[in-house]
Amino acid sequence: MKYVNFKRLAIKNFLSVGEEPVVVEFNSGLNIITGHNKDKLDRRNGVGKSTVADAVYFAIFGSTLRELKKDFIVNNIIQRNCEVCLNFTVNVDGVECEYKLIRRLAPSKCLLYRDGEDITRDSISNTTHYLCDLLHTTPEVFQNCVIMTVNNVIPFMAKKKLEKRKFIEGIFNLQVFSNMLNNVRTEYNNISKNLDIECAKYEEISNSINSLNQQKQNLENNRLRSKIKLETRLGACDQEIESQQSKLDSAEIIDISEFTSKINRIDSILEELNTKIQKIVSMKSKSQAMIEMQHEKYNKMCSDHDQCPVCLNKLDESHKDYIEEEKRAVKQQIDELAVKKKSAENKLKEANTIRTTLMSKKSKLNDKKTAADIQKSNIENIKQRLKQLKSLHKDITDDLKSVENIDTTLDENIKDVTTRLDATQKQIDEIKEELSKLDVIKFIVSEEGVKSYIVKKILQLLNSKLSHYLKKMDSNCICVFNEYFEEEIIDEKGKQCSYFNFSGAERKNIDLACLFAFMDIRRLQGDVAFNFSMYDELFDSSLDERGVELVIDILKEKIEKYNECIMVISHRKESTKMATGEIIFLEKQNGITTRVATPETELK
Repeated sequence: MKYVNFKRLAIKNFLSVGEEPVVVEFNSGLNIITGHNKDKLDRRNGVGKSTVADAVYFAIFGSTLRELKKDFIVNNIIQRNCEVCLNFTVNVDGVECEYKLIRRLAPSKCLLYRDGEDITRDSISNTTHYLCDLLHTTPEVFQNCVIMTVNNVIPFMAKKKLEKRKFIEGIFNLQVFSNMLNNVRTEYNNISKNLDIECAKYEEISNSINSLNQQKQNLENNRLRSKIKLETRLGACDQEIESQQSKLDSAEIIDISEFTSKINRIDSILEELNTKIQKIVSMKSKSQAMIEMQHEKYNKMCSDHDQCPVCLNKLDESHKDYIEEEKRAVKQQIDELAVKKKSAENKLKEANTIRTTLMSKKSKLNDKKTAADIQKSNIENIKQRLKQLKSLHKDITDDLKSVENIDTTLDENIKDVTTRLDATQKQIDEIKEELSKLDVIKFIVSEEGVKSYIVKKILQLLNSKLSHYLKKMDSNCICVFNEYFEEEIIDEKGKQCSYFNFSGAERKNIDLACLFAFMDIRRLQGDVAFNFSMYDELFDSSLDERGVELVIDILKEKIEKYNECIMVISHRKESTKMATGEIIFLEKQNGITTRVATPETELK
């Protein structure tokens, strides 16, 4: 528990307070703040009594309870050097530190000292934030548990459901759970976004793997098809090699040179024979020509025996004998030529027969040579084909090896992507685990978690305190709050009714009972306790005299129990008689508020 003890307040050039400081000591007991206004006929109003409350609030939060603009906070006559100084101590586990807080306007400053050491932060807002953390308070909590303006705020019972919830959370520091819940939700949302990102990444990587696997499958299918085709081609190639080799092995190799030699010899003989034939034909032709010529000569000799066939003169007997002799010689020559011709014809016939025989042999030899050439060509073709087939066999075998040697690049890519996928899955699992933890934390700090448990415990105490203060104020109704801080009110007749069914005085009793109950719970359940509380116009409300007496009894009970400094701002003259501590009397004249001694008339 942290104990905060307000010691002293000094106000200067703040609102209606001028150059002469108004100093207030926070002494234990019931202290009454009152005064009179010399500038108005209504001497009780407009004095500046609420300035003390505003000054305390301004010192801590930098604003007023009435949320005035800064230009209106500075004294409108002096218009500069506005200053509020608040001295207080903070005790934690028996260790006490003294603090001095100075807040100024025109110019604006916020100074904070601890045990004489300047601990002012780098900015006014940061110093204010540090103060709120130091005092474990917020403006709303401070307004409802330390300084209460009774008539100018909406009572708790009249607040809306969400406003009630916010008010309760502020008083009992339950907003820490709401803040934690908001922080957890924010973190949860941020992590969920990361999860969405990682899931999208996982899907992308998974699609990549599927694509790569599909590529691999397609490649494998193509490889398999190629292998089948190559093996089929290789089998066909092997079969053809075997077939061609068999043809080559069974092929008869014929020596063509023998046929060539024989043909050449025949050609040589034919050439000689043709020469002889030509000679025979020539000789035959000459013989035939000689025969014809001799026949012609003989015929002329035989046609006319009286005339010389040469000179055409008439022949005598000697010439006739000569002609006969010549005729016989010509006839003999013709016969000889006929024999030569016949011999030539026989030789020619014999030669042609030989030539025909030789030509026939040559033709047969040429046929055999052609067959041998064809066979040789076929063998060469087979050899060439075998060579091609062996080359093709090697190519197909190499292609098969290439097909069998799978490219590992794709597998390496798949392995790398799979590693990325596993890493992403691990990240997703870690994020899900973190979200699971946050789910637990969310439940713990949610309305249904620890907060619900604390609220139930607080409610028990709150309803007990509320019942206590309702009895203290002679109220005949019963009021309890459920876990949603919805009130259930039972009137004196035992009938359930609404807060607004009651009169103004009755509602005020309920409001004050709630206020006192909340203050007690704050002190008992909170982490900080203040030695100071202030009530503005507490006695000037709709309370009757009996109600005022009962409230004073309650305040005195608090003073006795906690040695608290309670200040009540009032314009009722008789309020000074209620004081058990100081009477802080303020006087306003010419627009300036000062603290003066309490007039004797106020004490009677």
